[in-house]
Amino acid sequence: MNDIVTVPQEALRAELARKIAPKYATRLFQLRDIPGVMRSRLGWPVASNLMERWFNGAAFQMTEGVKGSLEGSRLNQLPASQLDDSTVTMEWAMGFARVRAAVQELQAKWASPAGMQQLKIRVGRASLGQNHSCWRFGNLAQSPAVLDSTCQVNYLVFGKLSDPLDDLYGAMGEAQIKVAVSGVVTPQGGGKAGIEVDELAFYLRDSYDFNDGRFFISQPLGCWGFNGMECGLGTKMGVPIEPQTVNESPSSVQSRKYLVQNADFRRWREVNNRGGDFMVLSNTLRIKLPFSQKIAW
Repeated sequence: MNDIVTVPQEALRAELARKIAPKYATRLFQLRDIPGVMRSRLGWPVASNLMERWFNGAAFQMTEGVKGSLEGSRLNQLPASQLDDSTVTMEWAMGFARVRAAVQELQAKWASPAGMQQLKIRVGRASLGQNHSCWRFGNLAQSPAVLDSTCQVNYLVFGKLSDPLDDLYGAMGEAQIKVAVSGVVTPQGGGKAGIEVDELAFYLRDSYDFNDGRFFISQPLGCWGFNGMECGLGTKMGVPIEPQTVNESPSSVQSRKYLVQNADFRRWREVNNRGGDFMVLSNTLRIKLPFSQKIAW
C-alpha cells in the first residue's frame, strides 16, 4: 500500500501565489519625468528648470490679465510666484542664432511708426514734473519688469514649430523680444520735443502656461519617454500623471513614448494641487549706439 503524502493548505496557497505573482514591477514613464529627461537625455537645463518650477509651484492657472500685462497685473506688479526673472538670461539666449537674428531685426526696425507712437506716449508720461531744459529718459539699469512699463517702445515675436529642437525651443518656443530705449530729451515748446536715443536694452518675455484658450483640441507638446522626445509608430495616448507599475520587462517599457498635451499638465494640477503658471522675463542686453538717433515730434 502506497503512503499518501498530505501537503498543508498553507504551503499550497504559498506555491500558488508564487506561480501567479507578477514577475516584474516596472515603473512607467509619467508626466513628472519630463524635466529629468530634458536635463539628462536632451541637455536642456533651462527648459528643465522652468518646468521644475511649474511642477513645484502652488496651483495657479494664468489669467488673461497676467498674460497680457494689463493694469494691476503688469510685470512689476506680479508676486514672485507668478514671475521668473532669473532662469532665462540674454547671455544664454544669444547663443541661439534665431535670437541673435531677432535682436538685429528689432535694432534695425524699433523706430517704426508704432515704435515712435509708443515712444511719444512714454516720454510724455515721464515728462510730467520735469523742470529741466534737458533730461534723460529711460533708466536702463532698472529691471526689465520696470522697463516694460516705463521705456519699452517696441517688440517682435520669434519662434516657430519648425525651429530646431533645442533648449530654447523647450524653454520658450514662441516668445517676444522687446526693446527699451534711453536718451536725452529736449523740450521744444508747444507740446513738441526731441530726443537723442543713445542706448537700447533688449529682453525676452514669455508666458509659461498650459492653457488652450478656445481650441477644441489640446495643443500637442511632443512625444515623451525615458529615452527623450520622438514621435513614431506605437506612440501611446494618455501619459500617466501618477506613479504606475506594470508586469512588463524594463526593456519593453524603456522605449515607450507618450503623446503629451497641454491638457495633461492641467490634469496633473487638478490631481496634485500643484503646478503654477508664471511669466518669464530675462535680464537685459544693453547696446550703446555708435551715433545717437535723433527723433523729434
